[in-house]
Order: sequence, then C-alpha cells, then structure tokens
Amino acid sequence: MYYLFFDEIQNVENFEKVVNSLRASQKVSIFITGSNSRLLSEELSTILSGRYVSFRINPLSYKEILQLKGIEKSTDEAFRDFMKWGSLPNRFQFQNEEAIKNYLYGVLDSIILRDVVERLKIRDTSLFNLILQYIIDTIGREFSAENIINFLKNEGREVSTLTIYSYIEALCKALLIRKVYRYDVHGKAVLKTLNKYYVTDLGIAQIKNNKTEIDKSYAIENIVYNELIIKGYEVFTGKTKKGEIDFVATKPNKKIYIQVAFSIPNEETKKREFGAYDNINDNYTKYVISLDKITYEYNGIKHVNLIDFLLDDEF
Repeated sequence: MYYLFFDEIQNVENFEKVVNSLRASQKVSIFITGSNSRLLSEELSTILSGRYVSFRINPLSYKEILQLKGIEKSTDEAFRDFMKWGSLPNRFQFQNEEAIKNYLYGVLDSIILRDVVERLKIRDTSLFNLILQYIIDTIGREFSAENIINFLKNEGREVSTLTIYSYIEALCKALLIRKVYRYDVHGKAVLKTLNKYYVTDLGIAQIKNNKTEIDKSYAIENIVYNELIIKGYEVFTGKTKKGEIDFVATKPNKKIYIQVAFSIPNEETKKREFGAYDNINDNYTKYVISLDKITYEYNGIKHVNLIDFLLDDEF
C-alpha cells in the first residue's frame, strides 16, 4: 500500500483527473490538504462523490497551545495571549504583538483576496470587508439582515439582502466564521432564523474589530463554542419559552446545556446565569462556565471553571 500526499491544490479540474487515475491504476491511499474554499467546496464533493472522507482541521486548542509552549499548568498570561491573539499554529513563531498582527493580516488577506474574492469574482471588496467587520463586531449576537442593512446605510452603502447572505456564506465556506442555528428546547426543533455567528479564530477577530480589544464576555463565549466543536459536539444556541441559553451541544447519545459568563461577581449575576435554566425541566446536564475559581452550585446545575473545561478531554 502506498500513501500519497497532495498539499494546497490550486487547479481542481486537473487534480481530480490525477486522483481518479491513481485510484484506478494503483493501490494507494491519497491524502489531500488545503485551505482554499474551492478545494473545500461542494464542487469537489461532486467530483469525488462517494470516494473520499473529509476532515476539517481546527486551530489549536488551548491544551495544545500549552503543550506547544512547554507549559505544564495554565497561567493567566498564557490564557490572555490565547484570548487576544487566537491559536493559528504559525503565529506562535512570533514573539511580539506587531509581528503577530502582521502575520494575522497576511493570513486574512490571503484568505479574502486570493481565495474568496477571486473565486466568487467579488468586485466590491470594501463592501465585503464591511460585512466581515459587522459580523466580527457582533460576535455571539442574533443576526438580522435588517440590522446589517441599517449598518451599511450608515456607512453610505446600499446593498440587497441576497448579496449580504451570499457574502456571509462565502465567509463561512472560507472557514473564517461559523454559523450557529437556534434550537427550540421545548419544541425540540432546529430553527433557521435569527442564527448567530462565531469566528473560527479570535486572532482574526482581534485585528478586524473596531476597538482596542474585542469584548471579553463575547470572546469567552466564542472560546467555549470553538472548544465544543473541537470536542466533537454539534452546537446550537438554545431558545426557551422566556429567553435563551448560550449553547445546546449534542453528540450521539449525549446532550448538554451550557451558559457562559465572564465572571459571577454577585448574587444578581448568579441568579441571571443559573436562572436561564428555570424553564428547562428535562434531565440533561446543565452547566454554567465562567472564569471564576470559586465553584457555585445551584439547583443541580453544575458550575465549571473555564480553564478546567478547556483542559478536560472527557467533557
């Protein structure tokens, strides 16, 4: 048995002919890696229908970062660096913030300009960037086409709803952002409206947001979402009769609810975060995750420290 590796394929039309020819004439296992959206698209799925298994590789987990740095135990400095600059592997080659930012800008430019924009023949790159900017500035909030249209009007731009959704779909295919659907906890159904978006890597969000740093509360929420994906969950936001919970996460034969908070400094916050579960009466495990080192328990709802959650392979 031979193993062949293809990396960063550019010409899909010729490449698929080579792959099919090798499969027909040789006993080989073929591994193809790449990051451009054409290679990851449904077009390739059609070309190689029924003949391949695909895997999406995520940025490093926090646990992997500690291993990469040779750190045996999490530190505040390591976590702040992770929360601010994300976990794309190559960025750890750079030791100062300016070099890290330059690297991340390079990654973003290569994904947007050389991949998405060229492939979709997008002419209005400034509009495309504004839409990405809006998504990043509203991480973890319910998405509304009306709101983004109003945002663009304030920027002096008129755009159709169809254009907005086609650009957002392109950003999802390029793996810059991920769409998260709502799940009706009581109706037990996936809802296709008012979904949310999270960024695949917080470093990209850091260089594209309009503030010095992205909002820490939403950054924490994004970190939990990404970690759930790494841990193999399918993730939704939860709709209840009187509100919402941050995440409903499912695996085969497993389902959990998660509410995320940066911290729980007082009784009012505790009631709000734990109270999100008041109208959910099923027996699935319910968690509140925060950076607090003091553990709270309330009505059978488990409280977990965020770092413990990130380092727990069995969660």
